[in-house]
Amino acid sequence: MNAQEKMRQSAKDPLVQAALSSGHRIVMGPGEPALTEWAAAGLSLPDLEEMRNYRVNRIREQLVKNDVAGALLFDPLNLMYATDSPNMQLWVTHNQARWAFIAADGPIVLWEFKDCDFLSGHNPHVTEVRPNTSFTYFLAGDRANEQAEKMAKEIHALVKEHGGGNTRLAVDVIPPQGSTALEATGLTLTNGMEIMERARAIKGKDELLAMRCGIEATRISCQKLFEALTPGISEQQLWGVLWAEMLARGGEWMECRLLSAGPRTNPWFQECSSYVIQDGDLVGFDTDLVGSYGMMTDISRTWICGDSEPSAAQKHTHELAVEQMTQNIELLTPGRSFHELTHKAWFPSLDDYRHYSVLFHGVGQCDEWPGIGFPASWDNFGYDGVLEPGMVMTVESYVGPYSGGEGVKLEDQVLITETGYENLTPWSLSLTEFC
Repeated sequence: MNAQEKMRQSAKDPLVQAALSSGHRIVMGPGEPALTEWAAAGLSLPDLEEMRNYRVNRIREQLVKNDVAGALLFDPLNLMYATDSPNMQLWVTHNQARWAFIAADGPIVLWEFKDCDFLSGHNPHVTEVRPNTSFTYFLAGDRANEQAEKMAKEIHALVKEHGGGNTRLAVDVIPPQGSTALEATGLTLTNGMEIMERARAIKGKDELLAMRCGIEATRISCQKLFEALTPGISEQQLWGVLWAEMLARGGEWMECRLLSAGPRTNPWFQECSSYVIQDGDLVGFDTDLVGSYGMMTDISRTWICGDSEPSAAQKHTHELAVEQMTQNIELLTPGRSFHELTHKAWFPSLDDYRHYSVLFHGVGQCDEWPGIGFPASWDNFGYDGVLEPGMVMTVESYVGPYSGGEGVKLEDQVLITETGYENLTPWSLSLTEFC
């Protein structure tokens, strides 16, 4: 009997029954206005059970390939991938109060925050839900080591029962007292983030359906952002429009505050502020948007505010950014090596223009493996690999003149197909229009 069946049998409280079934936000889905908008766009909804099956199988394939008994996951995006069960996603990034063990051949056991076991009641893949023994300092204080030892004993027992003698355990992110306690039980720890990044890299059919829905929700949200862009609005007020529209369509969060205007567009990575946007300012943004179904849409656009015509300098910088996008997207074909992507990509002079941190990167639930940097960084940071069908990449461009003036940020999200690529976000790159 899996955790879903146990919880439904044991929960006598009708409110808990509703919370783990019809009232669960994953079961309810993104709702309106998203559903009507997706239908109008001719999109199909993902089969969430098939998506769960695919993801669990992908993880277990990687566990077997890497010869580990199982994976211990703390990262909330890895937990979401493995269990389709979100809970306080941002909060648990800095409080280790939730984790899961996925056996290569055996159960999925989830340790849940107090009184939150019902949050996995919709997922038959979760075999068991246990109360956590959190060893984050906020919750455990000077008993953190003691609590970590309790956690480690439980994990060791599961590895011993289901590992077939294999004591290798993949772990993604864990505080030092946790890894120390696990190793003290005799377990050998390996890089769980590598396993999860590789598992997540190839998207299944239903993941792509979910991503297409999330992308359409982002497109509409960005259109609302474009319409709200008027002189006199602050960067923060404008960014709030995108947040509101994203959340209304079942989105989760945006990972950064990357919207800036006018003089704050160069250099890039100046976070959204109280700056009041002026007529004629360039306004650039990067969504980093974890949206509907927990799938990311990661696009960037730069627009001009108001009715002013772009200046010659603005046009030139923008043309360079568009040229980088136009040329480099053509490199995203199956079988292309990461080395080729790095060394064949086009970009403006690095002596004259600031550039983005990478040329391309993977995307799924968030920014993901691989990250493709510039040729100058290859010897120190580059690594090779091959693009495969089912991978989703972004193509990036930022151009900011060292001599001064505004910068331009652009980015599209691209599916690697059997024969080439599909731009999933084929919207205008213009300074004066969006779709």
